[in-house]
Amino acid sequence: MVQFLLKRIYGRKALTRPNLLFYWWREVANRKRTRLARSTPSEYSDTPQIVQQITQQGIIVDASHRFLSGEGQKALSEAAKLVLDASQQPEVSDTVAKGVSKDKKSFLVNLVPREQEHSPDSPLVRLALDRKLLEIVSGYLGLWPRLFAIGAWLNFPTEDQPVESQLWHRDPEDLKLIKVFIYLADVDADCGPFSYVPKTHPFGDRADKIPEHKHARRIADEEMQRTFPPESWLRCTGPAKTMILADTVGYHRGGKPTKGTRILITLTYTSGTPFGDRSVRIKSRPAWARAGIQEAALA
Repeated sequence: MVQFLLKRIYGRKALTRPNLLFYWWREVANRKRTRLARSTPSEYSDTPQIVQQITQQGIIVDASHRFLSGEGQKALSEAAKLVLDASQQPEVSDTVAKGVSKDKKSFLVNLVPREQEHSPDSPLVRLALDRKLLEIVSGYLGLWPRLFAIGAWLNFPTEDQPVESQLWHRDPEDLKLIKVFIYLADVDADCGPFSYVPKTHPFGDRADKIPEHKHARRIADEEMQRTFPPESWLRCTGPAKTMILADTVGYHRGGKPTKGTRILITLTYTSGTPFGDRSVRIKSRPAWARAGIQEAALA
């Protein structure tokens, strides 16, 4: 019942300060995960600094080696090859040439659909369960996270106006969450970079600001800029293996490419009691994922 109320009241909204429902979410619904996060010391010395920036800004962007262990970097290299090979398939090239996809979102091709079942030794699974990455996510959420989704896609230019996730919005999966985006090729301003308004995440300094908008869930640029000037928008360009960690309860959008394409891997982490249905599917529990935080991510 409480979880239903949280979803109804706070789905696609950012808390401006902790309240009773938040404390229920953290201390009751996710009690064990919260206790384990508090009692487990950081294994990586730079984790607190990374967590502090996400806590203050809602986002951090840097080269992937900053957020991954050595094992995670190796998994990323293998996962990148897998996804880039998929992007070279003839049907993908045909879709990009036509400028319209048969996928639910007509402006992208799902290279790794969220509902795809993964083998336990998949490099995408090893990447998603990297211990340093999980430690960073845990530090921000204040609890051991749950792996909610794995995906990869390719954005391409279209003649249509921006639609759906190309417009500004907040994500609905949980009270707090982290989505990871990893560029697999260089992304400049023409490739439709991910954009974010810092400090609009839960407990952020601008979480209380809500632009006036017509659509229930999406906000156009001209509506957004009345509250958040364009110079305050963070446009996340960068070379291949640039990695973005963001609480996407904060305002964000996936950019609309005008030239070239944008290829990325995405990972989603929530609490153990997310609002939405979990989509990650792994054939069996990975025998190598023996660390407690890895087991919790799969629970």
